Amino acid sequence: MKPHRLRGIASEKAFEAQYYELIDDEKYSLVLPTLDTGWDFMIASTGIKIQVKRHSPCDKKYNPFILDLRRKRNNGTGNYTGTEFDYLAIHDTDAGEFIITHVSNLMKGGKMKQSVGIRSLKNEGFKILCGV
Repeated sequence: MKPHRLRGIASEKAFEAQYYELIDDEKYSLVLPTLDTGWDFMIASTGIKIQVKRHSPCDKKYNPFILDLRRKRNNGTGNYTGTEFDYLAIHDTDAGEFIITHVSNLMKGGKMKQSVGIRSLKNEGFKILCGV
């Protein structure tokens, strides 16, 4: 497994740990997909689907706070359409926090953007996911 994939798994685990610290009812447990269908977690009682992405700023980029939203794995599945998940959880490793944003904030003209500036996104926080 390549290092970037391992770091992605670490971000998924960090999201899961932080999420479970906030909930107080088992009905909000996270469900994992059996196949990679474009989301990483689903909230059992609500069906809300969450995709986790890791963002680490790169000094070589013109704007180090741009997140590439294009799919890199599963050749042939194409880019995200905006129907695969409800919320995107971005692990901002520079700030040490998660940015939780609704998929509608990633759309332009009915299509999913291919990249987005993470610092300009509305952060709805974990509370929007766990009913707190």
